Amino acid sequence: MAESQVPYQYDAATITAVKVSLSEPRFAKYITKASGDEVFAFALYLYNARLAKSLLFPLSVAEVTLRNAVDSVLMQQFGAAWHKDMRFRSDVLTPESAAALDKAVARAKSDSRGKVIAELTFDFWSNLFRVEYADLWRTKANIAFPHLSHGEGRHEIQLLARAINGIRNRVAHHEPILDMNVPELHSRIIKLVDLRCHLTADWVRHHSTISTVLRSRPKADGSAPVTLASKADERFAIVERATSLLKLNQEETHSLAAFVCMENGQVVGAITHQQLALYMAGKARDQAGLIDLNDYTVADLLNRPTVADGLRLMPAESSFFDAIKVLQSPKTRIVVAINSFDGSPVGVVLRAHRRY
Repeated sequence: MAESQVPYQYDAATITAVKVSLSEPRFAKYITKASGDEVFAFALYLYNARLAKSLLFPLSVAEVTLRNAVDSVLMQQFGAAWHKDMRFRSDVLTPESAAALDKAVARAKSDSRGKVIAELTFDFWSNLFRVEYADLWRTKANIAFPHLSHGEGRHEIQLLARAINGIRNRVAHHEPILDMNVPELHSRIIKLVDLRCHLTADWVRHHSTISTVLRSRPKADGSAPVTLASKADERFAIVERATSLLKLNQEETHSLAAFVCMENGQVVGAITHQQLALYMAGKARDQAGLIDLNDYTVADLLNRPTVADGLRLMPAESSFFDAIKVLQSPKTRIVVAINSFDGSPVGVVLRAHRRY
């Protein structure tokens, strides 16, 4: 969606025609953002479309997860036909929610709970976590969302659902979202799913394309932004603290730029070949030239202040020129580009590369 490998050539007739099709008021928002540059405004419009597209998958999973979580609780309390249960309709639902349920039943043209659920909007499910429904969730929030922390409940779900519903509605109505804090909203989407199921959240996080789209935001001069990810070296190996230094000094590792140490899914350290060589030379000197690399681990090397202080983590979508400034710090030896959504490394830049 809104992607092309070939630059599009705009002429006056095309610009006028597309503006009319989109409507002047709608396109005016992009013209304003582009400071009157119509071609740049079209680039922003297409970027907004790509950004909205990237949100469709995580939003769909969050919506289905939320409604299934609520459905499971309602079935426990009111049976498999909760949508027809008079106790639920009269004692629990507000008049507004009851009206929304009636509309869904009419659209479904069936008494099937599954078909009615499919017709209910995200607004309906989100509204069930408003304060009016506090009694419904007093003892059930942790059943629907088993990974809520101690002391959390309906209110926390409502905050997440409300924020997600807001971005969902903007995407559904093709409104501008390019200036919204999309990474934060994406985190909330993942958080809601995670409160229900860790594995599903990991699956969504892995397949989300939002970080890639964020790095494609156009610039006024027509060039693509130079991001840290676009310049980072992908030739690195993941290691653990317990990994022996002998494994870092194998022939097949010589072509790597660095080693990145991970713990609990997060980067906790990084080692360059130069740092490894200096450490080995120091140990050999201290032991009269005799050193067994099996006796030393990545943890030993990471404990050296020069190694620990030489690492900097930066979001992958950061400007590469900002990374250069970081690399100019006397202590910095390596920058690791991090995926903002799951903390995984996507590439490294060594101090020796700062000329780029």
